[in-house]
Amino acid sequence: MGESGGRRLLGIVLALLLVAAAAGMGWWASRATLTSTVPAEGEPVSQAVVWAEATEGSVGRSLPLSSTLRQPAVPVAQNTLTGVVTRVSPGEVDQGDVVYVVGDTPVRVVQGEGPFWRDLATGAKGEDVTALQVLLIDQGHLDGEADGEFGPGTLRAVRAWQKAEGREQTGTVPLGELIAVPDLPAVVQLGEAIVVGQTLGGGEDAVLAPTGDREFVLVVTQDQARLIPAEATVEISYEDHTWDAVIASTELDEFGSTTFQLTGPDGGEVCGGECGVLPNDAQVTLRSEVVIVPQVEGTTVPAAAVRTRADGTAYVITDSGEVDVAVTGSGQGIAVVDGIEAGTRVQVLDGTPGPQPAQAPVDGAEATEDG
Repeated sequence: MGESGGRRLLGIVLALLLVAAAAGMGWWASRATLTSTVPAEGEPVSQAVVWAEATEGSVGRSLPLSSTLRQPAVPVAQNTLTGVVTRVSPGEVDQGDVVYVVGDTPVRVVQGEGPFWRDLATGAKGEDVTALQVLLIDQGHLDGEADGEFGPGTLRAVRAWQKAEGREQTGTVPLGELIAVPDLPAVVQLGEAIVVGQTLGGGEDAVLAPTGDREFVLVVTQDQARLIPAEATVEISYEDHTWDAVIASTELDEFGSTTFQLTGPDGGEVCGGECGVLPNDAQVTLRSEVVIVPQVEGTTVPAAAVRTRADGTAYVITDSGEVDVAVTGSGQGIAVVDGIEAGTRVQVLDGTPGPQPAQAPVDGAEATEDG
């Protein structure tokens, strides 16, 4: 190998040594850099300070459901007519309304406490006559007051009524044409046998009317029942009326549904003195809100901004430092506090070692970050 070839070989070796040295320096530098960013064991990780602005708001939780008003109905009269049912008219009825027709004979409801039990004609006396007279007065066929005596005036009124209805003017009201209902107007049901086309022989339950008892219930699934605490308040609404109810008892049926029996806060009826505004239907569905967490309004901050000292007092960290607060309500990651005003900035996280709040801020706070 000549002299020139030896110089070339020496140059190549030197170049390789320089490349290796540069690579080694780079590896050492990278190792040094990476190691410096990893904290030693037990050393706290530094965190950026996160701020949130306190705002006016509220917390609370409610579950929109439907409650049911049940108004039991019982038989108030039996049918005494024979023949085929040609028409039925259940539902809401008032004084003198026809509820069903047998052949061409209409059966009407009349307000009265006692049942009709005989034909009503001249000479009859009693509560059933009084109920008939009230009907005739309401229809405009009888003047004066109902005295319970079927005299000449009542006879003329019955004939006038029969004429107005297009029926034979006998002056007698046969048994079966009138049915007494204690309170009218009312929503009535008909007995199972009172069906168009059904042949009646007499003795069938004819009309069922509400007893006046009311039962408010909330029927929910098992999953919904788990969300409802025993002390929950239920807000029940009908039209422009709203009533508060509480859970009086709980029943679980064979299908897994839970029925909560509801009463007023004082143990009385939910509707109190306003029950008259409710329909008389056997079952009424009502809008309801189950208040799981009562609504609290005020200054709100993320729950993660509220810290607790060893003595149990609460505070937040503001631009001015620690400020004592009282928590008046919380839910869904938000706390309502007394002690600061809306617009105050509060720290949610910081780099100080020590326990941090378990909850992170959730809707309701506008967070900003200072590097």
